[in-house]
Amino acid sequence: MEARVTANSQAYRVKERMEQAEVRHGQEIRADLPGIRVRASAGAWLGARQGDRGEVFFCNMGAIRLRRVTIEGDQKALPNAALVQGLNVPVEGTYDLVNALVRSNGDLRVIVDEVTEVVRSEARGGLRGNAPVPMFSLPVES
Repeated sequence: MEARVTANSQAYRVKERMEQAEVRHGQEIRADLPGIRVRASAGAWLGARQGDRGEVFFCNMGAIRLRRVTIEGDQKALPNAALVQGLNVPVEGTYDLVNALVRSNGDLRVIVDEVTEVVRSEARGGLRGNAPVPMFSLPVES
């Protein structure tokens, strides 16, 4: 299911976690984002699924682990809006995004690309505890 940010996603939590990780406006980073919840979209709850869509929820998101900064930022305030691109999961659940690309200019954009791993979080596992259980992994180019 393709997961998207909606008005119910609590995007302010992404901003809080980025501020805690000392991410600045305009930066482009690689980071691990634990505890992203994906649920079937509200339309799917009320009737037949339309396009296999899901909603992203950041309410239980853990601390961001910064891997590297690829573009330096500035001292402006982080944007309030959040977007997620390329997050496709097989079923509802909680996922960790490992080595995701994050851009903080105009909006807080979390991008799942060819080097990002999406792993299903266990109730007490994932990046916050035990080793994550891989759902799928894309090859990394050298």
